[in-house]
Amino acid sequence: MRTLSAIRRRTGTFGSRAGAALAALVLLGSAGTAVAADPSTAARPTATATAAPAGQPTDGSTRSERLAEELRKNPVYVSADRPRKLPRSLAPDIAALAERTGVPTYVLALPTDDATLLGLVHDRLGENGLYVLIGDYGSITASAFGVDVPVEEARRISLYGTPYGAGPLASFESFVDAIASGHDRAAARADELYDRYRKDGKPTLYISSTDRQNQNLLLGLAVVVIPGLVLALGVRLSRRRSDRPQPTGKKEAAGSKTSAVARAKSPAIILDKGSAKGLEKGLGKESGKGSGRGSGRAAVQQRTPARTRWPAVRRRGVLPVTLVATVAAVVAVVQAAPTVFPQTIDSPYLNVTRDDLDARVKEVTAGLAAGPVYQDPSTADVLTAADLPVIRQRIAELAPKGPVHVLVTPTRSDDESGGDSSTLLALVHQRTGQNGVYVLVDPVSGRIDLDTFGTDQDAARRFMRLPSTVRYPEYRSDGDLQVRPRLDQTLDAVAAAQPRKGDDPAAQSRKGDDPAARNIELPPLHDNRLPNLFSSDFGPGIMLGTMLLGALLLIAWLLIAVTRAVLEYRRTRAADPSPPQHSGSRHATVLPSVRQLRAWAAADVRELAGLLAAADQDAPGRAHAWDCLDAAELLADTGDERPDQAAEAGELAAVAVLAQAGLAALRGHLHPALCRLNPLHGEATGGKVPAWLADRGIGPRSARLCPACRDALRGGDPATREREAVERLLRLPGADGRTRTAWDEAGQVLPAAREGLEALILRARESASVQ
Repeated sequence: MRTLSAIRRRTGTFGSRAGAALAALVLLGSAGTAVAADPSTAARPTATATAAPAGQPTDGSTRSERLAEELRKNPVYVSADRPRKLPRSLAPDIAALAERTGVPTYVLALPTDDATLLGLVHDRLGENGLYVLIGDYGSITASAFGVDVPVEEARRISLYGTPYGAGPLASFESFVDAIASGHDRAAARADELYDRYRKDGKPTLYISSTDRQNQNLLLGLAVVVIPGLVLALGVRLSRRRSDRPQPTGKKEAAGSKTSAVARAKSPAIILDKGSAKGLEKGLGKESGKGSGRGSGRAAVQQRTPARTRWPAVRRRGVLPVTLVATVAAVVAVVQAAPTVFPQTIDSPYLNVTRDDLDARVKEVTAGLAAGPVYQDPSTADVLTAADLPVIRQRIAELAPKGPVHVLVTPTRSDDESGGDSSTLLALVHQRTGQNGVYVLVDPVSGRIDLDTFGTDQDAARRFMRLPSTVRYPEYRSDGDLQVRPRLDQTLDAVAAAQPRKGDDPAAQSRKGDDPAARNIELPPLHDNRLPNLFSSDFGPGIMLGTMLLGALLLIAWLLIAVTRAVLEYRRTRAADPSPPQHSGSRHATVLPSVRQLRAWAAADVRELAGLLAAADQDAPGRAHAWDCLDAAELLADTGDERPDQAAEAGELAAVAVLAQAGLAALRGHLHPALCRLNPLHGEATGGKVPAWLADRGIGPRSARLCPACRDALRGGDPATREREAVERLLRLPGADGRTRTAWDEAGQVLPAAREGLEALILRARESASVQ
């Protein structure tokens, strides 16, 4: 380790200053001194009546004096209190980094962040240079004495530039490099890192085992979802649907009629034959070059399929390619995982040796070999120079109860015992080989623990019966742990102990006759290796991925179905330029054109046919609706266009009236009468015609009106009512351009509506038979 010689080359010989400092220590201890004058060795006080070996404090020593003594031996001092996080074996690496600063550098690695400690140590050591304290969690505290270095800037760089979890050595390296860069560069770098920290925070260098579990869960999802989607897409692309014309027989091609009874028993025949043929011939007649025929055909096909979709045919070569792509996707996920998730450890690798774990126990043993009290050189002075002589005197008086040993050292999760005070005391007892009472005082938390080994005394039992305020300190605003009075109460419990053979908890819990031969197992060292990829939560990820894949495929199927329905609807609307009119527009139209009547008739027949096909066999009004549909189809199936436009319009209106009546029957409305003013208004549930209307030839008085017409003819003077009646009376266009009333000049079918729906159905069938 290049430590002492390098420091001496930079700072000069320690001899004179060390001798003066140690002389002052000896005078305070009221004892003679012997200071080594050889500059090649560290100056140390000679053992006298008040001096003590390493680890055993003299009555006048303080923590700063003990640490200064350690720095005289080596300018890098690493405490043995936390070997699992900052082992003493890192001292050579820390010393090598310290040489980069270019100035004399003294480093203390202690479980504390006390900034005032560096000034006290400098005063005791008497050497100028850069003093650095590597505290808990790798925090850096530094002070410069007699040298011009950017201490504050380097500390900020270490604080804001070191990622979380990087470890104390990385933090110290960042600090050293900043010191070596000079004031200007260090200041600029510190400001840059601080601005970045305020904006994005500090990055995390390592991931945890929980993060690795999440990564394995994600890999399980990926290894199922990605290949699954590839496979589903390939299967979809491999399917090719084939639409072929529906095969028809000779009788169907000849256009043979189907009786009304047969149609009522067979909905499929009506939908596929009667509707298609009748409506194409009767409702597909539009003036011009067949535009009406195409419109009617498209309208019918919305409800009546004219083509049959045959089973899908597979495209050759797509499935093999899909299988290869699926396997390739699985292999790609497996191969890419180490690149996407390259982390292998969750913390810096520390080569913790057995010597690191045994270092503190060795120091404690050496200290207890010289006296009953050991005070850790790296911890605060909870037992002052005034307390030590009194405590040692009390311990001497307790010799008959069993030798009493007092250890002042912290217990924490990163020490050799993993924070277990009983394990630490057992280790010390094992190494000393001396039975007795061992008392552990934690100078950080103030906790006191007691354990006995081979004393056959009930001291441990009595100690456990003491109030909890003896084991644990009460909170005080000044931070005083009150160690001395609580330790006195602990020693009082030892003094009151009585012989009790076999009542030794420590001895009972550890088998073996030879105390020194007992084997105390230390907690295992932290294995910073992360779990392997494709382990831990990889299996649950596969299960979750399977469910997610199913959900995605279901959503995709729904989207495809909805898209296909929307496109089909748009195609149908585009093929039918005359969209169906609703009843509201029919009420407002008293002089419809032939085109309007044809569109209304086609839409109503199409809707009625579709509803009948979906209705139950025992649905109310189903038989009546079939009669209406049969009559409408027969009437629409009567052949070519009529020379009399009024007669043609009358038959088209009759088809619409019959289809509307069938729809009403399916909805449960079986009223036999139709509106006297306009049969396109539908069933007449508004009451009989007024007497004055029957007197003017719109009758008879038994005729009825729809609710809309009834409301329109109420109130007002007679002239207004008569004008309203004339305006609501249905009129149809004629071939000569004149309008004709629907009842007297509209052919032979529609006038039958004055006698009711049954009469209209009968007249439609008779007219179809004659034609």
